[in-house]
Amino acid sequence: MKHKRSQPGGYAILIVLIAAAILMLLYFVQIDAFFGPRQPGRQPTGIEQRPWLLEDRLVPEGGGVAIPNPPKPELNEPFEIAAPVSRNAAPRGQVVIAFAPDGRILARWECGWAEDERSNRIRAEMKGNIDAGRTYEDASGKDKSRLFFIAKGGYRKTAAGPGTDSAQEQGTAWLIGWLRPDRSAAGYITITTDQAWAAAYAFEAPAAKDRD
Repeated sequence: MKHKRSQPGGYAILIVLIAAAILMLLYFVQIDAFFGPRQPGRQPTGIEQRPWLLEDRLVPEGGGVAIPNPPKPELNEPFEIAAPVSRNAAPRGQVVIAFAPDGRILARWECGWAEDERSNRIRAEMKGNIDAGRTYEDASGKDKSRLFFIAKGGYRKTAAGPGTDSAQEQGTAWLIGWLRPDRSAAGYITITTDQAWAAAYAFEAPAAKDRD
């Protein structure tokens, strides 16, 4: 009596399908092993960890920026907002964002802190623009009154401690956030050297009437 041999091709296809399913699962849950920063602890895993995916929202120098209409904030005059920056609830300096009537923005961020007997300092400057074409949305639904903004630039980080040489790190700094009609704002500053890791710093500015 002849016996039919099992078809090894079927097992190979099954293994490939299982591997593909696992890779898709890891992508959609955005595990820290793929997209998280080098620092330990819980970190954001949203677009703030990969703001370079929105680089096409940056308008090149000389290009026109679409000006928003109500209910989004109006840019009738130049103004600045200052917001405290934090990471894991620890203060990390302040960011100042200047908005121009033509839709361009300029942001400056500086912070310093001590950790493990080492002093750390970060300085960054970013240029960008508003993006009236994006609509804010969260679990509560859409909010067409918020105005998206994005900027890109460079940063320099220095660290020094007793008995050790100072260390320097340079890379790309990103700024993304949403501006409300009362000129309050919230968003993130993200730094990266090679897009293989990223560190996101949150900021939130109060409404203009609530500032000192």
